[in-house]
Amino acid sequence: MNLGGMFDRTIKPYFLILALVFSVSFLAGTIAPSSIRQQMTEMFQAIVGNYRGLAGGMLFFNILVQNVMASIFVLISGVIVGIIPAFAISSNGFGLGVLYRQAAEVSGYSKAALKVLPYGVFETPALLIAASYGLWLGVTVVRRMRGNESTLLRFNIEHAFRRYFAVVFPLLVVAAAIETTLILWLP
Repeated sequence: MNLGGMFDRTIKPYFLILALVFSVSFLAGTIAPSSIRQQMTEMFQAIVGNYRGLAGGMLFFNILVQNVMASIFVLISGVIVGIIPAFAISSNGFGLGVLYRQAAEVSGYSKAALKVLPYGVFETPALLIAASYGLWLGVTVVRRMRGNESTLLRFNIEHAFRRYFAVVFPLLVVAAAIETTLILWLP
């Protein structure tokens, strides 16, 4: 996989660390006790239920705005030593693992994989990239506090946002289109 086209090498180590966090959290979600899985599935269904009454364009817009706001929050909050981006990736991995396991128990593992695949192809990489920039910003803040970084934080934030709008935002647009389609046409 050529990650160079998606983002610059500045965030590669952070991306790899967060991808590992996501993977471990996903696996934890698949082995979570059934009571936790049931509660999370009910919460997810309630959230999806809020969208069911919306028309296609409004549904797409709401999903896109929610995902953009969440990913920008994850990116910006990284300046607080990167804790929130790591937590966001961990909780998303866990939640997706729970949903995968619940779907697998109902329709089998291969059909469950097809149900979570759209999230894994566009939305998860978008969140991982945004969180990687957030974590990178957090490390930069720590390095500045220690006197090991001379670049102004403003320049790093500007760089992160340029990359966000070049890479993350388009992925979120595609993810919102897929989610809209799934909500409108799947029971």
